[in-house]
Amino acid sequence: MPLVTVIPALRPLLLALHATFSKPQQRHFDNYIQSLICQEHRRTLAAMSGHVVDGPDASAWDRFVTAAPWAAALLSDQWRRQLRQELQRLKPRSLRIAGRQTDFLIFDDTDHPRSGHALEGAGYHYRHSTGAVGFGHCLVTGAYRTGDYTFAYSCEPYVRELDVAALNAAQAGAARAAGQSPPPPREFRAKTDLVVAQIAAFRPLRSDRQVFVLVDSWYLNPRTTRAARARGLSWASCLKANRKVELLDLALDTGEVRDSVTLPVGELLDRMLPAAMLTEAGLPFPALAVAPGLQTFRVGRRDFRGVAYRGRLAGIGLVQVVVVHEHWRDGRWSPWVALATDRLDLTAAEVVTVYLQRWAVEVLHRDAKQNLGLTDCQMRSLEGTVRHWTLAFLSQGLLMLLRLQADRGELRSPSGAPVATVGRTVGEVRHWVQERALEELVCWVRAQAAAGQAVEAVLGPLQMLA
Repeated sequence: MPLVTVIPALRPLLLALHATFSKPQQRHFDNYIQSLICQEHRRTLAAMSGHVVDGPDASAWDRFVTAAPWAAALLSDQWRRQLRQELQRLKPRSLRIAGRQTDFLIFDDTDHPRSGHALEGAGYHYRHSTGAVGFGHCLVTGAYRTGDYTFAYSCEPYVRELDVAALNAAQAGAARAAGQSPPPPREFRAKTDLVVAQIAAFRPLRSDRQVFVLVDSWYLNPRTTRAARARGLSWASCLKANRKVELLDLALDTGEVRDSVTLPVGELLDRMLPAAMLTEAGLPFPALAVAPGLQTFRVGRRDFRGVAYRGRLAGIGLVQVVVVHEHWRDGRWSPWVALATDRLDLTAAEVVTVYLQRWAVEVLHRDAKQNLGLTDCQMRSLEGTVRHWTLAFLSQGLLMLLRLQADRGELRSPSGAPVATVGRTVGEVRHWVQERALEELVCWVRAQAAAGQAVEAVLGPLQMLA
């Protein structure tokens, strides 16, 4: 879709981020974000720049995203400040857990298959979706969820130690060949290092909310939980089958451990009998359960059954373990899974409610890939790749802010009428923005015709001539 101007609904949101850029860069930034949102084709630099009327060519966009003097980290910091201000101003209602309004900081990683073996930072990574190793980039991301709104929060590239060494050597060699001093070498940081650093840098976006850190079983380790505890954050995760857990008969008032048993989580799950046979007497270690028998509860429109234990994980400390399975709509029961949290005061239903919020980061990845071109742009430069990722996730956050503004009655049409809704999903909000871009295009064509421009002169910039 040809873009002729900054869409009025997006203009104030983009303007709040202009401080990161110089004057020429600001225009590139506006057009880049709008192209990620509005275009339907593959978001390459050539394709996106070619749809901006009277815009620069692809080489200018290449310099903007790979070599221009702006920092993705500073833009991310500016975005988080803007997000904090908007959330504190608009005050979306949060999920209530243990009697308190609750937000969630969610971390996960995603792989981006690549085809060019000269790409900086790309390497061979294990992909859970295929169960095999594939070549590409790996990105560790963070999402912030408040109520029904999920915002991109952070993104960092994970580069294997072997690939970091090769990248540093290549950059140093290129600098020497150009007669320049080599850049500072990149330090290797494991995925856990990236998550721990993000947790340590986290500042509450809403001071009146408790926050849970949500991670999958791969990221559940002493370093991650210590980082959350140091920031005053709770956490929840799931447990791998090979992790050992010590179940405790624990008196909370005195701290006395009256009985205990240590076993792998997989063995605990195996001891849960098939649903049709399950009775209170069939529960494993019933004397250690927080409440007698199985608990049946509903989270949203989903039905669950489970049992809660108090326990201890090596290196992590006291936890609550909830062994649970879901009653599917076709009448079957899902396999048993074990969830864990540091909050011993939650009910089993609340633990499940909290952990289910982790799915929001999976939706974030899907939306960024399918709707915002996260993986479309393939550049040799790792710096350019990271900047593209940053801009793609930023566009997701801006769309969610548009949705929040509309839901709070603050979004207006060009005529001044309130916008009742822009949709709920990223795809729906994106479609609404595309309609606004089409309106601007129609107005531009009419203005050109009213100014006496010939048809060819109008259609030429739009690239609509045969």
